[in-house]
Amino acid sequence: MRQILVTLLLVTSLIPVASAQLPNFSPDWDFGWEDDADVAILQLDSKTYSFELVLEFFVENTYPMPITLDLESELSDANPSPEWEIDHPTQISAPANSNETHEVKITGSGQYCQSGECNFWSANDNFLTELSLTATFTVADQPQSDKEITKKLKPSSIYGFEIWFEPLINGKGPLVKSGTTEEVDVYIGLSGNSNDAISKIDMSFRSCPQMDFNSENSGLVAGTSIGGDGSGQLKGTIVLSAPSSHRGKDCKFLVTATSEGNGRSYSGELEFTVEDPGEKVSEESETESNSNTTSELVETDSLPAISGHILVIIVLFSALFRRE
Repeated sequence: MRQILVTLLLVTSLIPVASAQLPNFSPDWDFGWEDDADVAILQLDSKTYSFELVLEFFVENTYPMPITLDLESELSDANPSPEWEIDHPTQISAPANSNETHEVKITGSGQYCQSGECNFWSANDNFLTELSLTATFTVADQPQSDKEITKKLKPSSIYGFEIWFEPLINGKGPLVKSGTTEEVDVYIGLSGNSNDAISKIDMSFRSCPQMDFNSENSGLVAGTSIGGDGSGQLKGTIVLSAPSSHRGKDCKFLVTATSEGNGRSYSGELEFTVEDPGEKVSEESETESNSNTTSELVETDSLPAISGHILVIIVLFSALFRRE
C-alpha cells in the first residue's frame, strides 16, 4: 500500500511539468505583404508615363474551419490623391489551416493634368502616397476583427532637360551689330520628375562661323546640379560677340546639354540677326547715287521748252510765206 501511494505522488508531481511542455496554441488569422519593403516603386513607361504595379499579400488561417475576409483599400492624402485604379478581390474565403497568396493591382499614370497643363508626380520626395489595405473577419456577415497593412508608393525617376532663351522679340533673340556684343539668358529646366545634373554641355553657332560667345561666368558647366534648390531650372548669361568684319546675316546659337540621369542630349536653338552698319550706310549711298544719276539722265535727254512769243512769230511767218 505504501508503494502505491508513493507512485501516485510521483505521477501527480509530474503532471504540471508535462502540461508546461504542451504548445500554447490558439487558432487565429493573419495577413501581410509578401515582401518587407516599405516603399514600392511605380515603374513609369518612358513614352506614355503609365504604370502597372502588382503587390502580393498572404492570408493565413489557422482555424480548423474556413473563414471569410472582406477587403477594402484606399490611398492616403500625403499628396493629392491621383486618379488611379486599384483592383483586388473584395472578399476572400480562406480554407482551414491554409496560407494563400493574393494580389492587388494598381494602374494609372505618373502625370497629373490641371487646366490643360500636365506635370509629373515628383520622384524627389520620400513617397507620393500610401496604400492602405484592410481585411475584416466576418461570421454570418457580422465583423469579428480587422487588420490593416500599408505600403508607401513612389514613382520611378524620369530625367530630361528643356532649353529656352530670353529675351525674345517675335521669336528671335537680340539684334547684334558688327563690332558689338549682346547678352542672352539661357535656361535649362527639368522636363522629368527628378532632380538631375549636366554631364556635358556644348555651345556653337550655325550659319555664322565668325560669331563668338563667352560663357565663363554663366554657371552653365558640366557637373552642375539642377532642381536641388527647388526651382527646377538653371539660368546662365551668355555674351554673344560679332566681329567688326561680320556682314549682316541671320544666325543661330545652339546649346546642347546631356543629362547625367539618362545620358541623353537635349538641344535649344536661338535665332538672331547680325547687322552691319557699314553695309547699311553703303547701301544708302549707293541708292542716293543711283537716284542722282537717273535725274541727270532725265535732264540730259529732255528737249528745251519753246516759249510762247517765239511760237507766235513762227506761226505769223508761216502765214506770210503761204500768201506769197
